[in-house]
Amino acid sequence: MTETILITSVLLVTVLGLIYKYLTWQNDTWKKLGLPGPKPKFIYGNFPNLLKQKRHFVYDHEEVYHEYKTKYRAIGVFELLKPEILLLDPMLAHDVMVTNFSKFRDNTASQWIVDRKKDKIAERNPFFQTGDAWKEKRAETLGGVTLSKLNLAYPIWQSTLNKMTKYIKDNIEKGNAIIETKDLSYRFTSNVMSDFVWGIDAGSFTDSDSSKTMRRMLRDLLTQFLSGVGLYFLLSYAPFLKRFFNIRIFADKTDNFFSQITKDAIHMRLKDKSTERADFLNYLIQLQDKKHISHDDIVGHIMTAMLDGFETTATVLHHCLFYLAKHPEVQEKLRAEILNNLGDDGSITFETLHNLTYLEQCVQETMRLITPIPVYSRICTTETKIEFTQDKAITVKPGTIVTIPIFSYHHDEEFFPKPYTYNPERFDKAAHVELTKKGIFMAFGDGPRICIGMRLALFGLKASIVQILKEYRIKSCARTIEEKKPDAVDFVMGLSGDMWLEYEAL
Repeated sequence: MTETILITSVLLVTVLGLIYKYLTWQNDTWKKLGLPGPKPKFIYGNFPNLLKQKRHFVYDHEEVYHEYKTKYRAIGVFELLKPEILLLDPMLAHDVMVTNFSKFRDNTASQWIVDRKKDKIAERNPFFQTGDAWKEKRAETLGGVTLSKLNLAYPIWQSTLNKMTKYIKDNIEKGNAIIETKDLSYRFTSNVMSDFVWGIDAGSFTDSDSSKTMRRMLRDLLTQFLSGVGLYFLLSYAPFLKRFFNIRIFADKTDNFFSQITKDAIHMRLKDKSTERADFLNYLIQLQDKKHISHDDIVGHIMTAMLDGFETTATVLHHCLFYLAKHPEVQEKLRAEILNNLGDDGSITFETLHNLTYLEQCVQETMRLITPIPVYSRICTTETKIEFTQDKAITVKPGTIVTIPIFSYHHDEEFFPKPYTYNPERFDKAAHVELTKKGIFMAFGDGPRICIGMRLALFGLKASIVQILKEYRIKSCARTIEEKKPDAVDFVMGLSGDMWLEYEAL
């Protein structure tokens, strides 16, 4: 009996020792290379809230960033078990994303897809592509969202904008002037993007069954995406197990739903050739004739545009309206700019929309303050060197992950005094352009892999803000949350809680 207990104890200690060794074998990676950095915590690495989620993990980044940024340009850190290089100097970030992009071509999102045959729609999204494949897919998608094409599609946005302001008006007349603005923003983006990419009216400003289905499927798409990414990170402790789990970026249910909508929309469009519409679907039909792309390619491009124009645009929109409500002096200054640039018919032209300087400042400051995508990562694809002090460099091997803490740059008092205060004047005289060149401000990233939906998002944001402010004053009320640090523990950063704002007709 004693001998059995002894053997069992020895085996148990051996197994636990092997597990510990497995979980810590990379811990001396940076020490061997002479790269400084914080000691990783057992299991959690340097960013424990990736798992704990007691707060957004970017605040773990914040602590490390401020501890080391005055001494080094880059340090070695651990994302759970995975060693990564954290860039503390924004100019290094600019170097990785722009100057030396050819040596850091791939992003870590390309590793999230486990089975590319099953994840056929996500596989066609440039965000998840590697090597040269992303260039071809990106070029195909970008061709449908150029400024000239968005200009031609402006009436599509104006149609949804009119429906949105009527929705607000109807609520006010019913005594419901206090509107949950997150919901309002998602209604807008789901409706306008459905119209733009499929040529269908999603009815988002009604409570019809079809409108509820569309919004539910879009939310399911995002929920599945977050679940898939979360499971991917969780299984990073034992990567060999990934083959046994059905890790999907997008599920069959949403793939099939959006594939069928696309098929029906194309059928209707080809059936009625008398209708020439300047939308994304029309562009893709022409692309299919020219390059013979498959149906799955078309759906992939549509979902790339849909995601870029739906989630992030809605997030920045309701936050911008929130900050304008909290800062009425800013709102009045912006409204004056808008009203002074309206045409005789009370509308604003596409060109003028993109030349409203104070509107640009308000949008850029909103994106800086919440930083929807707070971290960028790149994978080294060609051996190179990174200077982590003025007189010492480290050789970076292919496969090494380099992380850029955008949120930390955006909230560094050295670059943005009182960083958690909403102040559009920071971006006076197009300051964001120079800040981007220095790697300090990158709301959409930078370089060849800059956010593919940047133009689409900015267009939708500006058009909706103009439409609302020219007709309504937005006010904070008893149900409005207080201003605080972004605290949502989500993939897209922002403020947690409902966003109730009061709308007053001018």
